[in-house]
Order: sequence, then structure tokens, then C-alpha cells
Amino acid sequence: MKKKSNSKLFRLAALLAILTLLSGCMASIPVRQDGEQTLPPVATQYPAPLGDATDGLVQSVLLSLPNARTGRLEYLQERLLVSHNRHPAEYAIRRLFTYSGTTQTAPLCWETILSLNPGSAIEISGGTATVNLGPSALSISDQERYLVSRAIANTLAQWGDIHYVNVLINNRQPGLDTAATMPVGSLSRMSDGDIASLWDAVSRKPASAGSPYTAMATLYYPVSAGRGIVAAPGLVSSQDHSLTGFVKALLEALSGQPEGLPIPVRVPDLLTMLAQEPVITEAAGATGRVIQLHFHENLNEALISAGIPRSVMMASLTYTLTTFVPLTSGLTVTIGQEPIMAVVPAGLYEGAGEEILFENGLMQRAQFNHFLLNYCTLYFANAQGSLSASLRPIPYYQAYNPRYLLGQLMLGPLNTDSTGGLAPVLPEGLKDADLLGLTRQQDMALVNISGKLRELSKDMNAQEELLMVYAMVNTLTQQGTVRRVLLYLDGQQEGAVVHTLDLSGAFLRNEGIIQ
Repeated sequence: MKKKSNSKLFRLAALLAILTLLSGCMASIPVRQDGEQTLPPVATQYPAPLGDATDGLVQSVLLSLPNARTGRLEYLQERLLVSHNRHPAEYAIRRLFTYSGTTQTAPLCWETILSLNPGSAIEISGGTATVNLGPSALSISDQERYLVSRAIANTLAQWGDIHYVNVLINNRQPGLDTAATMPVGSLSRMSDGDIASLWDAVSRKPASAGSPYTAMATLYYPVSAGRGIVAAPGLVSSQDHSLTGFVKALLEALSGQPEGLPIPVRVPDLLTMLAQEPVITEAAGATGRVIQLHFHENLNEALISAGIPRSVMMASLTYTLTTFVPLTSGLTVTIGQEPIMAVVPAGLYEGAGEEILFENGLMQRAQFNHFLLNYCTLYFANAQGSLSASLRPIPYYQAYNPRYLLGQLMLGPLNTDSTGGLAPVLPEGLKDADLLGLTRQQDMALVNISGKLRELSKDMNAQEELLMVYAMVNTLTQQGTVRRVLLYLDGQQEGAVVHTLDLSGAFLRNEGIIQ
């Protein structure tokens, strides 16, 4: 009996010693008192994923649709099957277009079938979504197109990572009026659903050539050390109501240091480098307008000085101008005496080294799709012993892919990140092949990692283990639909990750560890 009693006392003393050691190791980490770091151990309900899930998830979304009696935009809740590694925006918009109506809620268009342009996805970059509709949207009236655009903007604004929306038709901005002389601009969520009154207000704006015009636009800036472009909203003001005035206003807004962009960039003063006024012509076959830009030769030197590759600057100009200037199908650019007929991108995440040819010198939006980036939030260790958030530009279509995000975490801090002076949190040597499977169940992300993680992390202390786990958890829960993370090592939820953190718990997002 005495021997058993001594054994119990020994185990208790050992446990107290471990807890004391851990509290000393983690003393520098600010942990919120009102939240849990991990849930208590629970019986595993789900098997460890092998490979990445292909099955969708059912999510509740809000669709902005007109009231059948009043015409005001209202919200209708629907449950949709969405992919676990893509933004739900695309699924919501497709359902918005196929909704057939009830006695209470009308469809967007009674006689026209709306759709996304073939081969197009919804582009989300820098808090702005761009929706590219198919040609059928050209057959509806100006007022109907405005209703559709506002319904799309209201629907997409339900997600916190989308603040502004652009609506294109067949890669062109349709404009507010039949003559396509008045830009729609980037739309935000309506404060109320009175779409009829709002249309009356915007359609009566003065359209005389001498009247000024101000609107919210989406500007696409070169970022990530010249590896691509990212969207940022900005007010543009034209001194006169003309297509040429809009072009010059956009060039002025794009020049210099933008406000609110997390990673500094400086575009040369494009207006002063214009060798002549922009020329806007109608393309052959009524396919749209062409903007002709002629710059002085010193633009080449200015781009080199700013660290902006020519290909990225062309992507920036093409995306910015075609998104705002009505009915613009593309642009031509001449620098000095050299018309730009092709570019060879270098340093892109995908498509680097592949020459892009411009037929007749015409640069079109779809040719620069590989250049568009979006920010993802990653977490790395700081000098204070906690985590710091850092923004990293990545291909926009990868921003909601958990495998890609964890792969970026494996790379450690980069010089293209928004926050410098941080340290890696995952052990060196961990590769994509060590991610054995990822899937979603309800609001949980299930991540199966090779046991190599434990082997490579065996020299970590308790604090480093804590930072490693919550860097992964906080990165994955940055997407609002994921609240909890289940971690598996070689398909098992047994023991500790390394030393102390219990694998059998469901890990919650930990804001307290972020400084």
C-alpha cells in the first residue's frame, strides 16, 4: 500500500513540475483569458483524410433578389453545396442566376438566362471581386443590368473579404448608359434595397463633356517584387466627362504610392511620361473600344528603377483600364518608337518564361490572368515569442486552398511579405508530400500530416511547439468558414504533437497568441 501511495505522489509531483515548466516557457506569450487554446480531448468522429477531399460542403448563403411585389432588393437564404478549397462566392452567383422565383421573390431576369462568361471564374483580389458575365447579359436593358450588378454586389458583400464588386460582360465594362459613356465603377453593398430610386439618381448624372466625374475604381498595382498585380480601391476624379478624361484620371490614380496597400510600391508618374494624349478608337467588328497609349522612352528606365518588369506594368494598365472605361476590349502601348507586340514574363508564380503575343499589338484582359494575385494571411514567430500576421501575395485562385496555404507556411517568411523580421514556425525539411490529406467536415478542417513532423520537431521546446501548431491553426481559420482544426500524425490522434499539446483535441483559433 505504501509503495502505491509513493507511486501516486511521484506522478503528481512530476505533473506539477511539468506544468510549472510549461508556464515558465510560455510566460512571454500573451494568451487571452477568455478563450481556450484547445478543446478537451474528444472521441474522434472522423477518420484521418488520405488525399484531399473532392466532396463539397453544404453552406448557408444569402442571395440578393428583388421582391416580387415592390422590386426592392431583399435577402433570401439558401443552402448550397460548395467546394472546401474554393471561395463560396462563385457558387452563390451561379445560384443567383438560376433562381426561378416565387410569389414573394422574383428572379433577376424573367426572360434572359444569365451565366458567367465561359472559362471565367470570379476574381477576388485585395478585397475586390470581379464577376465576368456571359454575352447574354448584353440583351437586357441598362436598368436591368444595373439591378443585376447591384444584386451581385449585395450577394458578395456578405463575406468579409469582399468590399467592392466589378461586373463585366464578356471581359468588358458595359457602362451605365446605352452609349457606354458613363462608367459604373466599383460597387459596394447598398444600405437599403430601393434599387429604383438609386437607378433614378445615377442615371440622371450630368453627362455633358465639361462636367466633372468622380467614382470608385479598382486599381491594379504591381506587387510582390514584380511577380504580379493586386487590386486596391481608389476614388478617381476626371475633370471632364469624357473617355479620354477617364483614362488620364486612372493613370494619375495609379501613379505613386497607393494608400492602404500593405506592401509598398511606387508606380512611375504615368501622366508626365505620356508622349501624347490617349487615343480611343472603336475596334473592328464592333467588338469594343481600343485605348492607345504612347509613352516617352524614359518609361523604360523608370520601370527598371522602380523594379517593375515591363510585363507586369502592361498587366497593371490592361486590368485597370478595361475594368473601368466602358466597352474597352483592350489597349495598345508604345514606348518611345517601340510598339509593344509581346512580353516574356519573368518571376511569375505560374506561366513565367512563356511569351505572350499581342495580335496587332492589342493587349486584352484575359491574356494577363496569371498576373492577378490576392493576399493570404500567414503567421510566423516574432522576437517577442508570439505570432505575427503577415500578408503574402499569391495567385488569386489559390487563396482559399488549404494545401497551398500550408505550403506557403512551410516556405517560411519571404521578402515579398508585408511584415519583416519574422522567423519560421514549421521545421525545415517538411514538404508538400508530408501533407497526407486535407478535408472539411462542417466547420472543421482535418489535416493529416506525416509523422515526419514530430521527428523534425523533436528539438523544439514547449513554446516553439505552441507557435508551430497555432501558426497552422490560425492560418487555416483565417477563412471565416473554418473555426476548428483537427490534426492527425500518420493518421492518428494519439499523444502529443511533440511534447505537450494533446493531438486528440480540436484546436480553436487563438487570437491571444498573436501580437
